[in-house]
Amino acid sequence: MKIIALVLCLSFFGINFGESKTNENNETDVREYMPYQIYVRNEREKAPLENDKCMSGVYIGEENMYSDIKSFEEKTGVINDIYISRIFPGDDFPAGSIIECYAKGRLPMLVIERGFGSSQIDSVAKMCGSFDISMLVEIKTDDKYVYECFAELFRKYAPKAVLAYGIDSFVTEYDFPGESLVDWVAVEAKEKMSEGSIVSEYENIARQCSYFKDKTVMVNISVPNFSIEKCNYVYKEAAEEISRLYSLALEYNNIGALNYISLIEKKDNMINYNYRLTENEELISAFKSGTDSLVSDRYWSSTPYVAYVSDNSVLVSNSVIKSMDIKGKFINSGFSQINPSGFNKSERKVFVNS
Repeated sequence: MKIIALVLCLSFFGINFGESKTNENNETDVREYMPYQIYVRNEREKAPLENDKCMSGVYIGEENMYSDIKSFEEKTGVINDIYISRIFPGDDFPAGSIIECYAKGRLPMLVIERGFGSSQIDSVAKMCGSFDISMLVEIKTDDKYVYECFAELFRKYAPKAVLAYGIDSFVTEYDFPGESLVDWVAVEAKEKMSEGSIVSEYENIARQCSYFKDKTVMVNISVPNFSIEKCNYVYKEAAEEISRLYSLALEYNNIGALNYISLIEKKDNMINYNYRLTENEELISAFKSGTDSLVSDRYWSSTPYVAYVSDNSVLVSNSVIKSMDIKGKFINSGFSQINPSGFNKSERKVFVNS
């Protein structure tokens, strides 16, 4: 009904939908004005190492036969931007995986898991600094003062490290560290299962992305395909959930990286949850489709407004001109003509610099 009303309104002001017009040479040309959704450029300041394209990343340290970059990329058909190493208290520093990643032209990322003391982090920061390369470092902690202490050590010993503050997707209260020590926000979403079905973190991730709308966010996801709870495999459901989570990067243009953490979780030396991607072709297919969807025009965000397009002629109502504060050539009391910066005609999108 809304579209019909708009068409009638446009017809009233002399704009024809699918009707023939006669030009001064008595030649007939058909001009169809179709509704397009208006997208505007988001001029948010970029974080260090952020690209126009949402980057794809992965942790493959527990992938069995596919835990090196070459074999994983051959298996999945995905060339990732970021490869992640993790370090727990007492672990050896993962120098080999960081060097391999950098040597292959990928961006190394180190996730520092909870439980470190400041003296241990001191040595980790010095090791990162010794590489003298740009890399992402995520620091996980529930205490902002611990984060600030660790971050200061990285600023001192590894100045090329770009720091991410790690938070769980389900957290609702924040005691945020000092802004100068946080380059990215890392949202951690390791999903679980209940009664044999996956408990999605989609809404929680979306809430975090909305809350941190002025920060660059990386989302680290893990989707279970097996749980010991009912000893059931949920490959189809997991593949659908992977696709759903990757679609978040199309909804929130502050997501600068979406990383899949491919691992297993053990309890009493038995697999409690299996999150590994290479367990099933459906999972691999969903992962590949998800990474393929990470498009380069992520700085364009949708608006609730509609424009009317015929060929390259674009009309908007004068109320839209006023609401969006954009320039237009006045036609009459109802509409003005604008010059867009581009089109996506297959999806009926028009891009406007506001």
